Amino acid sequence: MLDKLNENELEVASKLVFDGMSMAKKSMEQILQSPIKMEKIDWSNEDVPLPKYQDSGDQSVHVIRTNLIGELKGTSHLIFSEDEVTKVLRACLPSSIVDSDTPESKMMKMGFLTEMDNMMAAAVITEFSNFLGLEIYGHVPSLEVVKASDLNTFIEKEVGALDAIVHFKALFHGQELDISPDFIWIFQEEFVDKIKDLV
Repeated sequence: MLDKLNENELEVASKLVFDGMSMAKKSMEQILQSPIKMEKIDWSNEDVPLPKYQDSGDQSVHVIRTNLIGELKGTSHLIFSEDEVTKVLRACLPSSIVDSDTPESKMMKMGFLTEMDNMMAAAVITEFSNFLGLEIYGHVPSLEVVKASDLNTFIEKEVGALDAIVHFKALFHGQELDISPDFIWIFQEEFVDKIKDLV
């Protein structure tokens, strides 16, 4: 975990993640045509290894997942609530598509969300790839809609698919759209090793 990094190594890792998230923020601002504030980055630790989400009852959340392929394995998860999905779609797509339930409009709405994730994930992956000197790529994003009450279990299963992991998240707040999706990345412990190699 990241507690294996000393102060200098953690500073390098923090800058790398912050720079990657800043690029993702710019991508999100371009898509939403709205200023976005990046509030914070939380590193995992032994006491709180994973983010815990409040049970929102019957509401669903949209989890857009991107697998990392290449020399560093991991996954990213962009998580929107139902309300946030509606706000984003209304800000970016014609109302004729947003208000329609036809198969074509549903496909366009889901396609828009996955493309948003694709652009954000690509920004972060490029930063990691350049800084770490690794060949890293993002696979095609996939979208899953899960009950909010099942989100913690879902994330735990995602982590379980990797061996040794670290994770972090940033909260993005749209000044006009008032959205704060979670952007969570889970890496193998090689991420820590690569940071140590650079310092």
